[in-house]
Amino acid sequence: MATVTLETIHKDILSMKKELHEIKSYMKEDELELTDETKKQITESRNRDDSEFISQEEIERKFL
Repeated sequence: MATVTLETIHKDILSMKKELHEIKSYMKEDELELTDETKKQITESRNRDDSEFISQEEIERKFL
């Protein structure tokens, strides 16, 4: 088993803090911008009739 030192734990925590900061920056609403293509796809999907979708049971039968 590998030896864990306080220095190793400290480096891991700093790395996690950096990653968390990056994630938080992505989550800020004012920085989010959808492309026109994405907006179009969302609109199209919302306008689709539910009967066009495949049920969970059908997917499970096909792949399991």
